[in-house]
Amino acid sequence: MADCSRCGRKLPAFSFGKNSNLCSYCREAEKDDIQPGGHVSQLVPAWRVGPSVTMAIIGVNVAVFLAMVLGGVSPGRPTGLDIVNWGANFGPATFGSGQTWRLLTSVFVHIGIIHLFVNMWSLWNLGRLAEQVFDKGTYLGSYLLCGIGASIAATWYQPEFPSAGASGAIFGLVGLLITTFWMGQLPIPAERTQAITRSLVTVAIVNLLYGAAVAGISNSAHVGGLFTGLVLGGLMAPRLTRDPRDSRGGRWLIMAGVAIVLTVLFRFAKQSFLAGAAE
Repeated sequence: MADCSRCGRKLPAFSFGKNSNLCSYCREAEKDDIQPGGHVSQLVPAWRVGPSVTMAIIGVNVAVFLAMVLGGVSPGRPTGLDIVNWGANFGPATFGSGQTWRLLTSVFVHIGIIHLFVNMWSLWNLGRLAEQVFDKGTYLGSYLLCGIGASIAATWYQPEFPSAGASGAIFGLVGLLITTFWMGQLPIPAERTQAITRSLVTVAIVNLLYGAAVAGISNSAHVGGLFTGLVLGGLMAPRLTRDPRDSRGGRWLIMAGVAIVLTVLFRFAKQSFLAGAAE
């Protein structure tokens, strides 16, 4: 079978007629061309490809929140103790008590239903784009690594404050997509990649400024997640247009390397915390 000349998807055994060299998704994209300056979501005019990874992540977040509420936690105003009990990131526990698992569990814990809704809405919109670009393993692995990077930054900067939520990992997706569209030479028109990159950069800047201006938001987590995503995207972007069988191992090697760097940073942050606590 032939491949789509734009995105590389496999074409049906018998493709004929106008744009027979394009798959059904790219034919539709021809009808809904993106103008420079358009929004990120314009890359996918409709929800055409099943967002299995995105929906799975959203499902886990919602399930954790429902379990918290059924366990007696207020759906609107959970306390700091509530979220710590359910796995939030907290310096004395994460660093002082060796509960390293909080770096990951905190990514799925939310501080009230509004916090959950805002993050899941953002993930829904970014996920529809990410699933068009990355395979499932790369997407999920990058999301989790960005969440861990965000957790390390948040606890390192403010170890005395509990932190939780998916926003750091979501900022990581933004960073991942920025460097991917900037450096990846994807098989889509240059004006589209430029428009999407501008939109993503705007999203990152506006939300970082908002996080800096509003009390109670862990902007350090946002910066940590964003930086982790930028690095991952920059390293993996050149491999996205290669044969998947040749590039898959390289992508996993890159993610393993980033995981090692995060481990080193975590150990350094932990030593800094313990040294400060001993004084």
